[in-house]
Amino acid sequence: MPWFHRFDAIAADRFPDLDILREEPMDRHTTFRVGGPARRFVYPPSLSVFTTLLELADGEGWPLLILGSGSNLLASDDGIDALVIHTEGLNGMERTGERTIRAGAGVRLARLASFAQREELGGLEFSHGIPGSLGGGVYMNAGAYGGEMSQVILGASVLLPEEGLRHLSQEELDFGYRRSFLSDHPDAVVLY
Repeated sequence: MPWFHRFDAIAADRFPDLDILREEPMDRHTTFRVGGPARRFVYPPSLSVFTTLLELADGEGWPLLILGSGSNLLASDDGIDALVIHTEGLNGMERTGERTIRAGAGVRLARLASFAQREELGGLEFSHGIPGSLGGGVYMNAGAYGGEMSQVILGASVLLPEEGLRHLSQEELDFGYRRSFLSDHPDAVVLY
């Protein structure tokens, strides 16, 4: 049985309200507007559904792609034989301290920079023109105009396949030029 038939059966039972897109064109979800159909594409409505889907995919051995804003992603015109899980549902933001914000991985960097400005917090100005989302920005230490994520991140909550949910400090994220601990561990998923 193909993996996606098993996914359909499990998802219908465990997530009856989850909108599952079948053979969803990836050109609708990449900034370059390229890409053929993704076998299955979902927008989990909550963190709990998101993490449960990740755990299921890992346990079942399903091919998986976590997708934020789709910037810098070239998807094959032949399509992607994978479960694509979009981070859009992880879009919460809140000020948590005098100089801190907690934000979900699906928050667009421009939106985060605007939120920081409204809260009269500096430091994220560089990120306003970056077309990506926070999860990808942390993953690759995104930067522009002399600033980068490593300069403003205190830590990130990450799902690691072998360890589960873990909070990584700025030091543990081990940022470098357009890389981090996360890019060295591609199965890791930034949540917030």
